Amino acid sequence: MDTRRRLTEAFDTWSAWADARAGDGDRFEPHLVDLAARLRGGRPSPVRTGDPVEPPHRAALIGRLAATLVEAEEGIGDGDPGAASPAEEVVAELAAMFGLPCAYGRLTSGGAMANLEALRLAREAHPERGIAHGTDGYPAHERRCDVLRVPAYPVRTDTAGRIDVDALATLLAKEPVGTLVVGAGTATLGAVDPIADILALCREHDVRVHVDATHGGFFTLVVDADELRDTPTARHLRAIADCDSVAVDPHRRGLHPHACGVLLVRTGDRPHGGTHPGESGLDQAPSDVTAAALWLTLRALPPTPDGLGRLLAGRLRDTRRWRDLIDGEPELMLYQEPELDILTYLALSGEPRPRLSSVATASRHIVHTDPADAEHPVHLSMLHVRVLDFLGRHPRAVADRNDTHILRSALLGADCAGHVDPAHHRIATLADTAPRRPAAPDRRARRTPLETPA
Repeated sequence: MDTRRRLTEAFDTWSAWADARAGDGDRFEPHLVDLAARLRGGRPSPVRTGDPVEPPHRAALIGRLAATLVEAEEGIGDGDPGAASPAEEVVAELAAMFGLPCAYGRLTSGGAMANLEALRLAREAHPERGIAHGTDGYPAHERRCDVLRVPAYPVRTDTAGRIDVDALATLLAKEPVGTLVVGAGTATLGAVDPIADILALCREHDVRVHVDATHGGFFTLVVDADELRDTPTARHLRAIADCDSVAVDPHRRGLHPHACGVLLVRTGDRPHGGTHPGESGLDQAPSDVTAAALWLTLRALPPTPDGLGRLLAGRLRDTRRWRDLIDGEPELMLYQEPELDILTYLALSGEPRPRLSSVATASRHIVHTDPADAEHPVHLSMLHVRVLDFLGRHPRAVADRNDTHILRSALLGADCAGHVDPAHHRIATLADTAPRRPAAPDRRARRTPLETPA
């Protein structure tokens, strides 16, 4: 496919209108070269961390540009009874992906807004009850509860960052919880909560279950692939089909640009108001540009096992291969086993027992030392970890401070396999050059006769 030609065709549908209004080009054209240079500096590396977001597929860019140019002049949906078709089609496709074919759905301005809208519906469903969430989940859930003036109940998580079912049972027996937020791939660790086990418990207490699938939702496409088949993770991802609502973010693993989220709700929980997917949301109807661009993206990468699922299955294979390299590297240590595609690990700095202060120093060294013009640059970031969370995974660690920072990685892009070895080698080299903790002084070697014990 000739991307330049397709973009040109999209632009040509609008340029005739714009040319008639020309006259301000002199004001911005001298800055185009500067803008191009800045944008080139922001090109994504094949290996990124922090908030792992895929580079958008070219179909998404072309669809967004084409729809933007048309909407800027006329408005895609004005007076057109078929304007909602792209939004309705993508909602139906994503609902089918989760096993919710009859769900009500709507596009939002992002995954954060989709989750906020879901919690607003939770408040409407049980106005006298609060909302529970895992302590290792996305921390914004508690802030959303504060905005909505709803009591928030944090639930203890286990040593893999997943909601502890026993702790949840204790909470539900004591507190008035109306909705529980579970994670299908948490934004921090990529952990999948035990959704199948949680569902049975929540039904006993008449508690709704909302799934924050903004990061890992698309991995439901690979539950039958070799990489996940017959695993607890696959079982819990399948259980999303029995939950009450789901928020998914196509820009994370759907290769779509930012500013696009999708909320899916079981038909019986449809909010009050009209039937059009944009009539009842907090951010009203999102731009038709978003719907058109996502529609075109899903034509290029359908949300099926043979479409986008094939790419994600390869991502899981490459992640596990990198996991094995880290596990065999003397200077590195896994923080915890990856459940999906997020790797968390740390540099040992020559210490058999990781010291939290040394881990933080080594992490900063690795993140900030790698030059942008290196032959194989890796864009890494750090994850803040509390001391008890660290000791829960590595009880022999030396807790000489209350927290630390570890490294987090994710492979992005269509061709990850070729980047695993050079990326790992680069990180291992940086870990080997991380500052070492000075050896403890040998006081016995410096003793004078007067200091010798009796």
